[in-house]
Amino acid sequence: MKGVPLRIELGSKDLEKNQVRVVRRDTGVKMDVIRVDLVERVKGLMEEIQRDLYVVAKRKLEESIQKVETWDEFKEALRQKKLVLAPWCDEVEVENDVKENSKGENEAGAKTLCTPFEQPELREDTLCFASGKPAKKWTYWGRSY
Repeated sequence: MKGVPLRIELGSKDLEKNQVRVVRRDTGVKMDVIRVDLVERVKGLMEEIQRDLYVVAKRKLEESIQKVETWDEFKEALRQKKLVLAPWCDEVEVENDVKENSKGENEAGAKTLCTPFEQPELREDTLCFASGKPAKKWTYWGRSY
């Protein structure tokens, strides 16, 4: 049943009433639907479920992102298992240093994940959180778990 967004139940009482029971997996809400309306109702429910799941996933993602500007803030955000948005000088050697210096006892070091298309404002005086060199862009960082 994992991954099935809707469960459709049909029993003898449902047949007598010319209906089916539809149960949403995401909310557990049960509803009785007349059989002739089933196809349209399922289409609508699938769109509603998709929209609801998207909203929840987007909120969780936004809550898991932490914007930092210093190495100490970066380490704390990693400790909290956040997705970290930090100003970076865009140098491979610095990324390698971050990987090495952010390793935990049983944790991999942090690495760059992606660069957002829509960049937050990058002031001219913004420094790379890891090297102290002038930052060239904002980048997402995180660990693989």
